[in-house]
Amino acid sequence: MEKNRAFILDSKELNHQKAEYLETLFAVGNGHFGVRAGNPLKINQFYSGNPGTFVNGFFESEKIQYGEWAYGYAKEHQTICKLPNLRGVILQIGEENSADTEWQIKLLETQLDMKQGILFESYAVETPIGKTFELKLTSFASLTRSELFVCRYEVENYTFEEPIYLTQTLFQKSEVVEGIVDDPRVVSKEQDLQIEQQENIYHFETKNSQKKLAIRVINSDDSFIIGKDQVDLIFQVSSIFDEKIAEQSIFQCEIADYETLVQEQKAAYEKFWLASDIEIKGNNELQKGIRFNLFHLNQGAGRDGKTNFAAKGLTGEGYEGHYFWDTEMYMLPFFIYTQPETAKALLTYRYTILEQAKKRAQELDQDGALFAWRTIDGQETSAYYPAGTAQVHINADIVYGFQLYERITGDKEFIQNKGSQVVFETAKFWLSFGDFLDKEGKLAFCINGVTGPDEYSALVNNNFYTNKMAQNNLRYAVSLAERLNCYKNERKEWLKAADLMYFGYNQEKQITNQDDEFLEQAIWDFAKTPKEKYPLLLHYHPMIIYKYQVCKQADTVLAEMLFTDDFTQDQLLRDYDYYERVTTHDSSLSRSIFSIMASRTGQLEKAYHYFMDTALMDLTDLQGNVEDGIHAANMGGSWLSLIYGFAGLRYDQGLHMTNYLPKEIEELKFKILYQGELIEVVLNQETINCTLLPSSQLNVAYSGKDVRIN
Repeated sequence: MEKNRAFILDSKELNHQKAEYLETLFAVGNGHFGVRAGNPLKINQFYSGNPGTFVNGFFESEKIQYGEWAYGYAKEHQTICKLPNLRGVILQIGEENSADTEWQIKLLETQLDMKQGILFESYAVETPIGKTFELKLTSFASLTRSELFVCRYEVENYTFEEPIYLTQTLFQKSEVVEGIVDDPRVVSKEQDLQIEQQENIYHFETKNSQKKLAIRVINSDDSFIIGKDQVDLIFQVSSIFDEKIAEQSIFQCEIADYETLVQEQKAAYEKFWLASDIEIKGNNELQKGIRFNLFHLNQGAGRDGKTNFAAKGLTGEGYEGHYFWDTEMYMLPFFIYTQPETAKALLTYRYTILEQAKKRAQELDQDGALFAWRTIDGQETSAYYPAGTAQVHINADIVYGFQLYERITGDKEFIQNKGSQVVFETAKFWLSFGDFLDKEGKLAFCINGVTGPDEYSALVNNNFYTNKMAQNNLRYAVSLAERLNCYKNERKEWLKAADLMYFGYNQEKQITNQDDEFLEQAIWDFAKTPKEKYPLLLHYHPMIIYKYQVCKQADTVLAEMLFTDDFTQDQLLRDYDYYERVTTHDSSLSRSIFSIMASRTGQLEKAYHYFMDTALMDLTDLQGNVEDGIHAANMGGSWLSLIYGFAGLRYDQGLHMTNYLPKEIEELKFKILYQGELIEVVLNQETINCTLLPSSQLNVAYSGKDVRIN
């Protein structure tokens, strides 16, 4: 199969060869499920690594055990289930069986063809008595038939005459992690799944959450002989929402042959890259890094309206497969501008869990709806409420996603039928949760006792980001209510709260207050904090962290990125410089925002430096935990750094772009969809040019390095 080298990720290019690290990077998925690139012989304890399969939305739950409980605490954990290694097989040569004895297996080559969405691998295998051969594996998760995972096994260069028998089983042994894992971002226990087999179909059922799943293995009835011919295995992964319908479809569904599925995969990825590719001249490493990030974004997005985008995608157990605000604030813009139907599906998920959000608000004695900070099915699962439930800004983050979707796509029908309900219910929450108080001798709307994006400052009053986002939420609710001629009484109060929203400001320092007390606290002693003490959350008690000026990630700077035109350049620069000095970037969500705002404040060298970290974060294992899964929000952030940063894209009654291309990049080329029309944008060191469809009704106005599209 011919490969485009510009789209090939080769394991030989990477920093290290740890099995778990490679399993994450070379995982393949399609939004419905993901399969880690684990050792194909690992179905028991003989072989290293942490292979497995993850199905979006398939989770187990259990009661949270609190030492001290209080009213309103989250009641249950939800943890995505790690299913068996679909790639795992048993090989037998004569009396030697890879399931019973340890065979030597060495990875020779792994190549991910991102252009076609197909993974190629080669292994050198030796049996205990010295028989050797090369095992080749080609696999992919179908983008056109979301239930299908396809594998082709081939052998070459074998030193014996006996046939190799290949069999497959999903009854696999898996090591259980014992004890307490020191990193709270990683799940530390296996799920107790009930597994039953009926011919070539395996049924999985969780004990507590009552989730059901069926995996059909095509060609699993027999043992196969590998000689000159290859063996093809196709797995059909079906979540059972309606058991009878699902079982009928899984038994009766016709599966296309291998070559047909390959051609479909190629065509689907050709369409994806046509809309989503970003071309960068001047740095080949950077070019590959950004394509790798876009590839994984495409693999992780739920597309059925019932699932979303987990923080680690479907590549590992990190963060237990939970959905956060990461989707709306870091990943959704990429989909809105390049794949609006996927963006619509991700937003539809939020609409489907609105009832759970309304119940959560009632539980907290508030009006409207409060979306869960971390969840899979809509229930709040964060056991540590100061860095969980208290992050009520998630309401406004979700609304911002609906608002951006409407602005860029023009899909008013979706907003009227579904999005508006989310917008109105969250507006009700803000009016209920906030208070009209006297601040500095004036009546102001205050939002107290919350946690903003900076999780190193918890339970604060008037977090700037939260208040700015809530104000936007309220104003959007007013405009929608006027358009739809509803909530006439409520919208007056919503507008009043928005207009009187309190924003703190330190006159002495001329700095925007992150919250009412942040600038009054002592600054963390960064000079005496060794590198091995980062991230701080793993080495210091929250009480110690909370009492200092130290930011885990962009907070005020993030608000200023989203609403740049509301601030003067001088103010943006002062705030940027101040908060940069106290930010650790312990969160992978941080660097992309600092890159964007460095661009918008003319600090192009700094913008490039931050961007390189975002573009290559997982390939270089910058955070040191890629083995637990990709950093999906950072991948979305790398797209933002390019498009919102270097290209200066922002919405202001139309699209507005400014050329902030750093000198290290010769040319930047990308495409975006706006109001249903495809626009190609090319930036170099001198100009920015936009090409519209010949039939376009859009107007483009250039002014030096600026361009406006209306």
